Amino acid sequence: MSATRVLVVEDDPSVRGLLQTLLSAEGYDVVTASDGLAGLVKAAATHPALMLLDLMMPDLGGVRVLEEIRDDPELFDTPVIVVTGKIDAVPGMRDVLGEDNVFVKPFAVAELLSRVAAITGGPEGGE
Repeated sequence: MSATRVLVVEDDPSVRGLLQTLLSAEGYDVVTASDGLAGLVKAAATHPALMLLDLMMPDLGGVRVLEEIRDDPELFDTPVIVVTGKIDAVPGMRDVLGEDNVFVKPFAVAELLSRVAAITGGPEGGE
């Protein structure tokens, strides 16, 4: 059985690396992108079980990435967790994605990992 794939779209290398390390240690197959455009390309190529998405990125921000994902017939149902430092965007994102799917940096690692597992069914997809 293959590991559950999670796509991390984050422009900050230290946060991206932290998320990759944490998720890999849990057994997830982690794919990363350093900006929104690369995130869309990798999402289309890999069809992740979940996307962790930053909002503030150069070129194509997270809100636009989310809009593009939702408009794509092959990706529209991809679950998304927003991990952001943009406090003023949190209420709107919670309205769109749900209260439990928006994390503010710095985030509680255990809570984030628990939410990832709840959405994906765990590193092996819960099967």
